Amino acid sequence: MYGLLRTLSKVFYQIEHPISYLILRVIYRPLSANDKRVGIIGLGNHGFTLIAFFACVAAKSRIKFVVDPSKKSRILAEKVLGCKHYKNIEDAQKDNEFFGDIVYIASDHLSHTKHALLAADSFDNVYVEKPLFVNDEQKLEFQEIYKKNCNVYTGFNRPHSPMFKEMSDNLSEMYSITMVINGHFLPSDHWYRVEGQGSRVLGNLTHWLDLSVRVFLQNSDNCDLNIELSKGHLDDLVVTLSSCDKKVTLVFSANCEPTDGVEEFIFWNSTNSIGKILNFREISYVTKDRRKSRVKKFSKDVGHKMAVLAPIYNSVSDFKIPYISSVLALRIEEMYNNQIATSSFKLEIE
Repeated sequence: MYGLLRTLSKVFYQIEHPISYLILRVIYRPLSANDKRVGIIGLGNHGFTLIAFFACVAAKSRIKFVVDPSKKSRILAEKVLGCKHYKNIEDAQKDNEFFGDIVYIASDHLSHTKHALLAADSFDNVYVEKPLFVNDEQKLEFQEIYKKNCNVYTGFNRPHSPMFKEMSDNLSEMYSITMVINGHFLPSDHWYRVEGQGSRVLGNLTHWLDLSVRVFLQNSDNCDLNIELSKGHLDDLVVTLSSCDKKVTLVFSANCEPTDGVEEFIFWNSTNSIGKILNFREISYVTKDRRKSRVKKFSKDVGHKMAVLAPIYNSVSDFKIPYISSVLALRIEEMYNNQIATSSFKLEIE
């Protein structure tokens, strides 16, 4: 599902043993590397097996420093990545190491905005994982980052998926889209549930809210959204976004752990085509002129690779829509927490 090398990185990341670190070192350290100075803030599972993996293995970048307070991150930094490790940004600044071409921010949700603000003055490119911010105060602070002399990239990866792009190309002005997501089961003591980190709306659903915003704004710079929200058992929720003849319904559940990570299924019906994306491994559709298309892949591709490599490959920085979708997620978070069933929202690219 993830490809051989990334599967190995995920497996050996879970095994704390010298042999595991040796194998990971062989996988992650390129024989020759580009000259970009890259740093990572937050080297947990996501930061190591996804961001560091694609940066090191696919782009042949060497990580120059890691900022993370955990003991495991120090071991991975020193024994696998062969780079400097700091418990916090202040220590890296004192050592004159907090600068460079690219910094990836994959720390806990509450710290994303703070770390991005600190990095914006010292790096040419700042990559921020979702959510970009978790409250109204951080929302205003995040606007300041866009005024800095740096490119801002985000962890909203699914727009980079070829299957999503193909679906978007075959949509008409009128459509109904349903996205069904089976998320990770999170126990009551998971750090996502710590006050201030945001609910599953900001931690997870924000990915598909971002996809929805991109669909709504595909042929227009603005639209008025109607929002309907229904809560279910534990983390279950249904969100419906509509505007005139356009509708997107998001169904999120996380009562049981899926066998192969997050499962996601997208079904659409428009005046131009009808089709489905099955877990980003298969897409099939029929157009109004009865043309059929079906593509099935061995590996799941939700755009992680291209999202991570965007700052390394100097891709155009697309920051306006992620910011809009993050503001929308904040509104839906408020509805979710306060049991508000309906609301409205203005989507607008300024």
